[in-house]
Amino acid sequence: MTAPDPPPVDVITDADLFPQLMSALRDIHGEIAANQRPAGHVFYGLEDPGAAIYLLYQGRVRLYTISPEGRALTVLLLDAPAIFGEIALAEGTHYDSYAISVTPCSVGAVHRETLRRALREQPSLALRLITAMSRRLRAVERKLADIAFKSVPQRLAAALLGLWAERQDWPPTVRSTHQQLAELIGSHRETVTKAIGDFRAAGLIQDDDDAIHLIDLVRLRNLAYS
Repeated sequence: MTAPDPPPVDVITDADLFPQLMSALRDIHGEIAANQRPAGHVFYGLEDPGAAIYLLYQGRVRLYTISPEGRALTVLLLDAPAIFGEIALAEGTHYDSYAISVTPCSVGAVHRETLRRALREQPSLALRLITAMSRRLRAVERKLADIAFKSVPQRLAAALLGLWAERQDWPPTVRSTHQQLAELIGSHRETVTKAIGDFRAAGLIQDDDDAIHLIDLVRLRNLAYS
């Protein structure tokens, strides 16, 4: 059976921006040193002051926020090459999310004034950055619309298909905890666990200790888009 085209999960990369950005920064600053960070490293927290913009050379970074009740919501996942913490370009601002490494990462940091100078000297780079930020805004708006208008099963089906689409494993398999899935779709772990049980009972998936196996891709896709 031919697998259906899965819906995307909100994983952002800045591959179209990065080469020009790195060239401009080298002209001004020289090479930006890469630091190795393990999975689980926190780069900054919500409302932390800072003047650094981060350059993700390798790995994946998760941007998330936390509700007053302590529930986490993944805003975006960033895959290298990408930049994050760009809110620091504005003088006197604070970071507007938490940033944590999902995998071991290679990351550099550049001061806001260095990046501002690069943008002034290369207007076309500034346009590329605006395009990248617009792409992120659209992804966040889509996530908010899904949370507002789609049910948990619909969002979960889309997330499972999207996470699998990144790797294209066969047979289709997703390795995420119920908590990670809940944070990705803006729900509670208990609600996701119940939905996983319903999916299992309906023959859509099978699961074991460390993996969710997608059994019926067509029905999952129909649910995600219903």
